[in-house]
Amino acid sequence: MADTFHRILVIKLRFLGDVIVTTPVFGALRDRYPGSYLAAAVNKGTEIMLTDHPAIDEIFTVERGGNVFRDLMLQLRLIRDLRKRRFDLAIELTRNDRGAILSFLSGAKRRIGLEAFKRKRIDRHLLFTDLIPSVVGEHMVDRHLRTIEHLGIVPLEREPALYFRPEDELSCRRIVESQGLSWDTPFVVLHPIHRTGFRAWRKDGYALLCDELDHRYGMQTILVCAKDPVETGYVDGIVALCGRKPVHLGGKLTVKELLALIKRARLFIGIDSGPMHMATGVKTPVLAIFGPQRKDLWGPYGKAHTVIQKTWDCVPCTLRGCRDDSRYSRCLDELTTEEVFAAVEEKMKQIGVPDKAPSFGG
Repeated sequence: MADTFHRILVIKLRFLGDVIVTTPVFGALRDRYPGSYLAAAVNKGTEIMLTDHPAIDEIFTVERGGNVFRDLMLQLRLIRDLRKRRFDLAIELTRNDRGAILSFLSGAKRRIGLEAFKRKRIDRHLLFTDLIPSVVGEHMVDRHLRTIEHLGIVPLEREPALYFRPEDELSCRRIVESQGLSWDTPFVVLHPIHRTGFRAWRKDGYALLCDELDHRYGMQTILVCAKDPVETGYVDGIVALCGRKPVHLGGKLTVKELLALIKRARLFIGIDSGPMHMATGVKTPVLAIFGPQRKDLWGPYGKAHTVIQKTWDCVPCTLRGCRDDSRYSRCLDELTTEEVFAAVEEKMKQIGVPDKAPSFGG
């Protein structure tokens, strides 16, 4: 039987995808302590992944002010606000010094953290009451959940869970329909690039994939990316190579509208990134294209998902591209269309989309 905690803080100071894979922790804590106050502390800009989550009572954001004085004021204000809540349990999931210090300064009597693989500047044993050993090759979802399994809690649901409001779906629907595509038309969401090119497959490969989805399965493709000129330009290049033009919504959706779009899709195809984890959070099947990243740690979590990745001895190297060139990964550049199409064919069988389906419009 797990101990009883009435005020719980969970800390994750990383990026959007990192925050998404913490959501099973919140669900399990709410199941075990239905009447407790449950809060999250995350980096400013990532809190959108936790808003509307029914298990979370309050979200604190950690931000930096741009100069030493303002940064100090922001941190002191955050620490004051955390201490006012009188937490009796803090769980830190980041394994960095900043999160460890915040856990300690929260004033929580019980503080659980993960042991670091590498020696940190600060001895984590001084900041935590409980340190959980890190396991090499363990998926991040499982690693996070071990912090509460340490308390005797058995999670009822291990997969990520994300939420949005009806108005987010309505606004997304309007945007889709403004592009001439019915909301009721089956479609695939394709997320081809994130920030730098080392995670991206080839433009011509993506274009052939869009054409293949249309020709063989009668499935329209909706391309998405961030509102960034490099990313939207990359998607422009894919669209220009396509026979039948897919819908280009790159940079046109809010995060919650994107979440609603992905939930509506029959399939999500994309790279290792936040949107891939968003798809797992709304139970949309995922076909992920991986290059140098570790799928055992960061692959889409759950049985409904598939990862395409070269089986070379150098994969995964975890570098930001070959020789740390952020623009290029050979393992992705030499991933063939035949390899990708074979995975798509198998995935379509799994989700019940017949081959040679009639094209849109009859």
